[in-house]
Amino acid sequence: MFKHFQKGNAIKSLIFFAIIFYFGKVFDPYNQGQLSVVLIYFIAILSITFLTGLSGQISLGQGALMAVGGYTCALVVLNLGFTYWQSIIIAALVSLFAGWILGITAARLSGPYLAGTTLVIALAIPSLATRFESVFGGDVGLSVDYGTPPEWLPGVIGEIGYEQWQLFAILPFATIALFLALNIFKSRTGRSWRAVRDHEIAASLSGINVQRIKIFTFVIASGFAGLAGAMYGLRGIVGPSVYPVSLSLALLTGAILGGLRSIAGAFFGAALVVFLPDLIDKITGSWELAPQIGDYLPAMVSGILLILTVVLNPAGIAGALHHHKPRHK
Repeated sequence: MFKHFQKGNAIKSLIFFAIIFYFGKVFDPYNQGQLSVVLIYFIAILSITFLTGLSGQISLGQGALMAVGGYTCALVVLNLGFTYWQSIIIAALVSLFAGWILGITAARLSGPYLAGTTLVIALAIPSLATRFESVFGGDVGLSVDYGTPPEWLPGVIGEIGYEQWQLFAILPFATIALFLALNIFKSRTGRSWRAVRDHEIAASLSGINVQRIKIFTFVIASGFAGLAGAMYGLRGIVGPSVYPVSLSLALLTGAILGGLRSIAGAFFGAALVVFLPDLIDKITGSWELAPQIGDYLPAMVSGILLILTVVLNPAGIAGALHHHKPRHK
C-alpha cells in the first residue's frame, strides 16, 4: 500500500513539475519572477499546513524560520564558498535544528501562548540583524544571487533569462517538497498529527507521545520554511526587509484562503497572495484612486477575503473545490 502511495505521489509531483516548467517557458520574465515567488510561498505555506492544518499548532512566525534558512544560506555562500545547491541543503538542515529547539518550547505551549511566542521570534529578527551587523549586514543585509545556469542547460532547453533561471532553480525543490508532503499526508506520521490535532488526551491514551509528535512537527515544518527562506533570500538580498512580520502574516493568510488542511490549498493560497495585487491593479487601473487608497487596496481586499473565508468557507478554496467535485456512484 505504501509503495502504491509513493508511486502515485511521484506521478503527481512529476505532473506538477511539467506544468510549472511549461508555464516557465511561455510566461514573460515578469510573470516568471512571480511564479518563482509562488513556488517559494508554496513551500513555506506547506510548513503552516503541517503545523496548523495537520497538528493544530498555531504559528505566527514562519517568516522568522524562513530568515534562519535565508541567513544560513547567504553566510555559507559568502563565507565558506559553497555552491548554491550545497548551501540550500545546509540551510534546510540548520532550519531543522532550529525547529527542534523551538519545538521543545512549543510542546509545552498551545493556542495564543504558542502564537504569541512565535510572533515574538519574528519580531526579534530585525533586532538581531542590527545588533550583529558585522555578521548579518544590519538593515542593508547580505547581497547574494542564484549565479548562472550550468553550461549544458541552455543547450537542452534554449536560452535562459535571469527570471527563468530563478524559476527553474526553485522548481526541483518545490517538486521534492510536494512529493514529501504528499507522502506525509498519507503516512502514519500524518495520521498521528491529525490525532493530536483532534484530541490530545485521546491521542495520548491511544499510545501517541503527544510532546514528541509536536516537536517532530515543528522540526519538519521548520525544514520546509527554512528551505523556502533560503531560496527567497537568494533572489538578491538577505536582510530584515526580506523577512518582515508581514511575511509571516501573508503566509498565514494564504494558508487560510487556500485551505489549511490541503496541499492543493497551499498552492492556491500562494498563487492568490502573489497574483492578487496585480489582479486588483488590472481591475482598478482605469479608476482614479487616491494614493492613500490604491496603495493599501490589496491588503484591504486580502483582509476582506480572509474574513469571508473564515466565516463562510473555513475549508478555503481547496475545500470548496472538493465539496463541489462531482461524485460518481
